Amino acid sequence: MSVYATDGSLNVTVVAGSFYTGIYAADGSLNVIASPGTGYVGLFHPCGAMYVTPVTDTNFHSYYALDGSMNVTNTGMPHKNQGTPVTVVSGSLFGPVVTGPYYVYLFF
Repeated sequence: MSVYATDGSLNVTVVAGSFYTGIYAADGSLNVIASPGTGYVGLFHPCGAMYVTPVTDTNFHSYYALDGSMNVTNTGMPHKNQGTPVTVVSGSLFGPVVTGPYYVYLFF
């Protein structure tokens, strides 16, 4: 596998960032982490992966988000004004992320 998918989008692997991974995954795709959106983070996480901001609407978005991360979209190549097109190879970037068991305590 290479950095680019067959449709020209970037192949990305979503990582947790808990240990050093570098910019490239073992399969050749780019390691990325979803930006927390709480303030300026820049383009790179300390683990070496790129911070990205998933774009899910149809509005115009520049290359970089306000927090310094890269705007990305999974809508395909024709929609280049919504961010950089990506193909998620591993992990979850645009859908729900389940990080572990959740416990809800109900007090009656």
